[in-house]
Amino acid sequence: MKESINKEQNKGYLMVLAAGSLWGTIGLFATLLSNYGVSAGAVAFFRMLSASIMLALILLIKGKGTSLFHASRKGLLSCMLVGFISQALYNICYMNTIEQGGMATAAVFLYTSPVYVAVISSLLFHEPLTGNKIIAIIINIAGCILTVTGGDFSDMRISGFGIVMGILSGLTYALLPILSRTGADEEDPFTAAFYGQAFGALLLLFLIRPWNGIGTPFTLPILLVFIGFGIVPSAMGYIVYYDGISKITETSRIPVLASVETVVAAIIGLVVFGQSIGLAKIIGIALVLASIAVMNTNKKEKPEADNRIGPEM
Repeated sequence: MKESINKEQNKGYLMVLAAGSLWGTIGLFATLLSNYGVSAGAVAFFRMLSASIMLALILLIKGKGTSLFHASRKGLLSCMLVGFISQALYNICYMNTIEQGGMATAAVFLYTSPVYVAVISSLLFHEPLTGNKIIAIIINIAGCILTVTGGDFSDMRISGFGIVMGILSGLTYALLPILSRTGADEEDPFTAAFYGQAFGALLLLFLIRPWNGIGTPFTLPILLVFIGFGIVPSAMGYIVYYDGISKITETSRIPVLASVETVVAAIIGLVVFGQSIGLAKIIGIALVLASIAVMNTNKKEKPEADNRIGPEM
């Protein structure tokens, strides 16, 4: 029985690593769309919209009708909160942080998210803050920041509004694994992923008027990039993510595992766009990988209760 649980957990860890790797391609699609004159806000909206359409088609085919669109009230609420908070509001806060303080500043705020997850998981799920977990989080934050910035903090500047947006971007990003728990445990991964993306797109539709962010008419290349964006990091990423976290008992492990996203993004930047990868980025990548290894040592330390059910909502 215990061996079976450990196998499921290990499978969950691998699936979250796979989801993070898929999310690492976001920069590739976002850069291509930016080159076509699409604003950051419109990119975020159309990513969720295209993912919703792809997932709706999959649900219709997979469920041979509308059966897989049915969700429990609790699961639907979880997906709605994920879409509104950790998709729509996160994107708005993160874009504003970049605008107010630059990429380096935004990265510092964003990658403090494992701290929020660890603290919230400790309070809500009674997960122990073990020594190796704290060390892994510290190493992970340093690694992510170095990987994203390359150690160049020369453009760091921030206003009061930027600080608020930065804190909120880290918090809303951190709430993804917390809010996803119920949807992951109670719903089909395809169903949970669909509703999360659909609710996020719906809120962004009303908040940012994304049609104003497209500088050029829709052409076939732009359409193909949007389709790829909807399938690879969005639909596939969240399907694998939801399936993975349903097998993991400790929520605080999830953001460290998913941070492999930064490593994949750095490799894509090097291979596809010819970006430089200096010593600082190499050290950052090594630290991210080391933090994942450290986080997953001492697996014998189990929380007192099975936390997969998540908080009552």
